[in-house]
Amino acid sequence: MEEPTLTEGEVWARDELACLRRRRFTPPAIGGFLIASGRRSAAVRSARPGLARQSRGWMAAGAGAWAVLALAGVQPFRRRLWGGLGWWAATSAMLDWHLGMMETEDGHPRSLGPADALTLTRAWLVPVAADLPSPLVCAAAAATDVFDGRLARGSAPTRAGRDLEGLVDACFAVAALRGARRRQWIGRVVVGAELTRLAAGFGYTLYVYFGQADSPDPAVTRAARVTTPVRAAGLIAAGARHRRLADLLVAGGAAWSVFAVVRALHDRGLSPGAAASTLSGR
Repeated sequence: MEEPTLTEGEVWARDELACLRRRRFTPPAIGGFLIASGRRSAAVRSARPGLARQSRGWMAAGAGAWAVLALAGVQPFRRRLWGGLGWWAATSAMLDWHLGMMETEDGHPRSLGPADALTLTRAWLVPVAADLPSPLVCAAAAATDVFDGRLARGSAPTRAGRDLEGLVDACFAVAALRGARRRQWIGRVVVGAELTRLAAGFGYTLYVYFGQADSPDPAVTRAARVTTPVRAAGLIAAGARHRRLADLLVAGGAAWSVFAVVRALHDRGLSPGAAASTLSGR
């Protein structure tokens, strides 16, 4: 199979990660990697000032919306004021750090668009879900997940959407599960199983990026995409206080995800034993 052509940004990332591996992830190597990443981020902001301004404007709007709702006494924004703003600051830093990934898969620069707005909305909802994973919050997150993909495919998907959207999905799922479990809206064993699945998928992604200086196989990471509605319905059921239904849907969706990943590995001629490290639903 012919290797896909890499963009300049992908070549830079692969070279830096390969260097990090050669230096065995020593503290000086990690420091050098972070310094190089910071310099590249600054170079992107300098080369694309319009994108940088757009990013800052969106992040300011998100922080302002949280603050206004908190000052108006709306919960959980008021009691989660500092936590929510802190999370959004971390999200802003992550976006700023990866502005170079705002390009199409063939390397053409692109500004932030509607699909990115929906993905960031889901990220903005993470602290809300951690506090109160109501049916409305979980349904809103599920809707943004559906429509951001459709909007991206209808325009020009970016490397940021391709590689970072799964991280947003995982963060929201962890937050919603934590909030639901704290209120005893979902079973402990079910939450533990789903968190284990998410952790395994995250571990697989980290291993491929940092251990092999490569990108995860899309056929594997997207294998369980079909189960996302089932798991989302489980979170909505938990918020509606239907614990038994929530347990059934989340557990069933997790098991289905595992099966889908194992089948994808088999279809690609990989060892089924490797499936234990590839259980992410994204």
